[in-house]
Amino acid sequence: MKKSIIKPLVVFIVCVIAVFLFNGLAAHVRNDFGNVEVTTGFLTPENSRIAYRLYKPKSATAANPAAAVLAMHGYQSDKDTNAAFCIELARRGIVVLSIDSYGHGDSSPGMRGRGWANYNIKNLDKTISGPKRFMVMMTFSILDFFRPKISEGLIDSSMGGRDAWQHLSSLSFVDSSRMGLTGHSMGTWSSWSVASSFPEHRAIVLQCGEVFPLSHYDSENIKFNNVLLLQALIEEFENMRDYQQRILGLETTPLRYSDFMGQEAPVEWNKTYGSFEDGTARRMELVGTNHRLVTYDSDALTPAMNWFITALDVETAVADTSHVQWLKECLNFLAMLAAMVSMLPLFLVLVKFKFFESLALPLKSEPKMLSPKSRANTVLIAIIVSGVTFPFMTQLGHGLLPLPESIFRMTIGNGFITWLGFLMIVAVLTLYRWYKKGNGKKDGWTLADLGMEGQSHNYKKLIIRSVIAAFILTGTMYILTCLSVVLFQLDFRFIWPFFRPFNLARFGQFLVYLPVYAAFFTINAGVKLYGQLRLPECKTPLSTQLAWWGYSIFVMLGGLFVIALIQYIPFFMGFGPGADLLFSSLFGGPFMSILILLVPQFAVFFFFSTWLYRKSGTVYVGSFVLAILATWVVTGGSAIF
Repeated sequence: MKKSIIKPLVVFIVCVIAVFLFNGLAAHVRNDFGNVEVTTGFLTPENSRIAYRLYKPKSATAANPAAAVLAMHGYQSDKDTNAAFCIELARRGIVVLSIDSYGHGDSSPGMRGRGWANYNIKNLDKTISGPKRFMVMMTFSILDFFRPKISEGLIDSSMGGRDAWQHLSSLSFVDSSRMGLTGHSMGTWSSWSVASSFPEHRAIVLQCGEVFPLSHYDSENIKFNNVLLLQALIEEFENMRDYQQRILGLETTPLRYSDFMGQEAPVEWNKTYGSFEDGTARRMELVGTNHRLVTYDSDALTPAMNWFITALDVETAVADTSHVQWLKECLNFLAMLAAMVSMLPLFLVLVKFKFFESLALPLKSEPKMLSPKSRANTVLIAIIVSGVTFPFMTQLGHGLLPLPESIFRMTIGNGFITWLGFLMIVAVLTLYRWYKKGNGKKDGWTLADLGMEGQSHNYKKLIIRSVIAAFILTGTMYILTCLSVVLFQLDFRFIWPFFRPFNLARFGQFLVYLPVYAAFFTINAGVKLYGQLRLPECKTPLSTQLAWWGYSIFVMLGGLFVIALIQYIPFFMGFGPGADLLFSSLFGGPFMSILILLVPQFAVFFFFSTWLYRKSGTVYVGSFVLAILATWVVTGGSAIF
């Protein structure tokens, strides 16, 4: 074995060991150090297949049945997004069943299995039209237990929750007289729907939920017992703040204090009203975080644990303020990071083989570069275009663009490829004009200057071998993911799903979306970023890596950062979400809230594409790895229509 291969091989092995070490420790924390058994499986009611994870405290037996909670996640999540609630409930002796809702994780049918109504709850006199996926999104607030005129067209707004409740209540180690529900965001609508069918429920904890007028349903016969609403102070979704701009003040509206809380006058935040004995207990807990983070916020978990312990008559020695969820998440994150880092030494091993040695080209020593002024102007325009178009193009693709719904089935993925496709077209047109007719032609730029080929290497051969190398690198990471799931029932994530094993349907979607991502990242995050807009090298390789990485983040994510400021500065000033105020509520919601996930995610990804560009000398390996990772995240973990 060549000596030059030993060092990267050792580093690769260390990364692999770190993956299993960190996820093994994360599983140990999740299992409460042996006190909780965690299993997975599928429910197979008629016309559906519901994936679940069951948390069973060892104290729960047929002779000593325990209280139980059904947990349902939010939009673009899965059963493990509820891990914080599941872990903390199980530590306190409560059985928890967490499911993948329709269209999410490994469950089927797709989101269309929920059905869709004819009206939006904001305007019950106006019918909705458009693509079917748009109608599903616009009628999320309509539930199937509402009055028939409102709910006509819905199939199952519990999205599999009712079948899961029946299964949970049938388990021999569950006390079916002491059961409750919790859900986050989309899962709160599922919680309302399940509770409407099972009046024996003892408690509901809504993590960012919508409340409804009593006139929408048969409130005389349908009762909801002991409801805690965890209200995010920074709430991006208008239906979760009663279609008003500000959270503060909702406690004074009749919808909140009368219809929801059952009181005759305005109520106070963080105060319990009513009685647990007769099911009238109500509380609105104001949590100082945003919509997506409520489910992991300690200030939300503490009242939630207290609520379930009280309502379900649970005796536990674990304090309601004792939480371990962040330890598990941090260990899980370190495992994911180690898996990603393992691709770097593996690349150094690959290029020692003759077939891949052409992928280890030196960077062109004296490449052509734009003048500082031209580079600054081009970067500024790119940032403005990406930022300005993000809210509009993503929402267009999300619901309204007439894409074939049997082919492009990823709802959030459609929004992204619409936006990225637009940016790619703009980049191709401007690059072509500059290279063929503008200053690029005038100054004698070559494909090598653009990072598309080496000085003596054909770009077609480089592309083919780069694609193979990219699949080997990410394929190895995929194998690590699958092994981790088999050994520990943990994939690679931090709070939200990132890298999950594919089922057949999701792998098919991966193949559908990958070409768009590959084209975008090759052009925009390759040829344009490291070619036309390339920076000079610094004095040392480390300083070059850090400088170019920061530059990549600035160029590629600067527009999103500006949009995030536009969205959240008005929030912190007390005016409400910026996108809703400047544009309309149609352009707020999921794509604005996802910025807190999207920006750091790609900031990390660009470290790897920068490193691979520097080591390979061309844009292809880094761009293809970036495309595969991005497509994997979208198609592996988000919703299928």
